[in-house]
Amino acid sequence: MIKLINNEQAQKLIKDSKELLIIDVRKFSEFKKSRIVNSKNIPVDELEWELEELEDFKDKPILVYCKVGAKSSVACAMLEEEGFKKLYNLRGGILDYTGAIE
Repeated sequence: MIKLINNEQAQKLIKDSKELLIIDVRKFSEFKKSRIVNSKNIPVDELEWELEELEDFKDKPILVYCKVGAKSSVACAMLEEEGFKKLYNLRGGILDYTGAIE
């Protein structure tokens, strides 16, 4: 299941979910400049090669984001196809996010 969530919902998910994995699917150069606190960088074009590393998160919540929400949508579809069940796509991406950034 992929759920499209807004900025406020994402902040609540981050605050409330202890098992949450946050994936930034932008290029590493963008990730280096700013990112949601505790996020892991897996660029969308490398995602299929990182699936084994994510295996433990198949039944855990995963928040996926990019700059505006398009690449994260593609990444969520890819993850869903591989059997990941609790996917959250941040609408508006990091540009709309007002929570903690590092």
